[in-house]
Amino acid sequence: MNPFLENYGGLLLLISFGALVFAFFVMFRTSRRRPRFRAIHAFSLLRGQMGRAIESGRDLHVSIGTGGVSGDDTATTLAGLAVAEYLADEAAASGIAPLVSTSDPTSAILAEDAVRRPYVRQGNLNDFPRGAARLPALNPTQYAAATMDLLNHEPVLANIMSGAFGPEAALIDQAASSHDLPQLFGGSDPRALAVMATSADQMLLGEEMYAAKAYLRAQPWHLASLRALDVVRLVIVVVIVLAFFIGLVS
Repeated sequence: MNPFLENYGGLLLLISFGALVFAFFVMFRTSRRRPRFRAIHAFSLLRGQMGRAIESGRDLHVSIGTGGVSGDDTATTLAGLAVAEYLADEAAASGIAPLVSTSDPTSAILAEDAVRRPYVRQGNLNDFPRGAARLPALNPTQYAAATMDLLNHEPVLANIMSGAFGPEAALIDQAASSHDLPQLFGGSDPRALAVMATSADQMLLGEEMYAAKAYLRAQPWHLASLRALDVVRLVIVVVIVLAFFIGLVS
C-alpha cells in the first residue's frame, strides 16, 4: 500500500466527506428542494403520535436505552435523543412533553435538555414539565423492570424505544404487549432486534436510526449529510466490485 494513503487515507476520506456534505448543503439550500430518500414507515408512525397522546390525555413513553454518550453507544444514544426532541417539539405548544427514560446518568441529562429545547425555542419555558426525563435505575435489567412497572401502572398511549438495548428489551416488550400498546423499536444490537422483531409494529434497523434527523426535521445540513453517506456507500461498493474483478484478472 502507498505509504501516503496508509498514513493519511483516513484524513483524506474525512475531508472528502466534509466537502460532499458542504456541496450538498449548498445545493439543497439554494434550490430549496428536498431530495428523495426511500420511505421508512417507522418515521411516518412517529408523525402525529404526540398529538394523539395529547388528545387522549395519555403519556407517550420514549426509551433511549441503556447507553451513554462517551463510549461505543454514543451514536445510538444520540439517535434516540433526536427522536425524543422531535416528539417534544410537537408537544411544546401544549405544555406537555413525552416521558423519556434511560438508565445512564449522562443520557438522562441530555434527555432533559433535548425535551427542554423546544420550549426555549417557542419562548414558553415556564410551561416546561420538570421531570420529563427519568432515570429509574442504573443497571440495564433493573431499568427494564422499572420500565415494565411504568407501562403497567401509568396511562401510556404508545411505547417508543430507540437507543442501545440488549436482551433486557424483552421485559419492556412483554409489558407493552400485555397492554396492546403500539410499539416502535430502533436498535443495533442483534439480540434486542431478534426479541423485538416479532412484536414491534415498526422497526428501525441499524443505520436507519441515524437518519432520524434527516427524515423527521429535513433541515439542509441533515439532508446533506445523509446524501453524502449515500454517495460514500456507492463509492465503496464500486471499489469493492472493481477490486474483485481486478483480482480475478490478475
